[in-house]
Amino acid sequence: MKRHVNNNKGQFLVESVLLMTFMVGALIWATGQLRENKYLAKLISSPWQKVSGMIESGVWDTPENARAKHPNQVRRSLTAEP
Repeated sequence: MKRHVNNNKGQFLVESVLLMTFMVGALIWATGQLRENKYLAKLISSPWQKVSGMIESGVWDTPENARAKHPNQVRRSLTAEP
């Protein structure tokens, strides 16, 4: 026995509530993943390391490696006898 439903008035409401529930759940999951894995912090801090080395020592490297390459750290020898 087949039943035909002629009244579809609530169909749109049910589907919209289901889609809204799914989207809110996906949004909560995505923000949790972003906070847990700190993607935004990595995106900002990783390039900043090299910029910081350039600001401190004038070399495109991390600050720890750039300090050793700074011109003041080069061993100098006298060019003329004093």
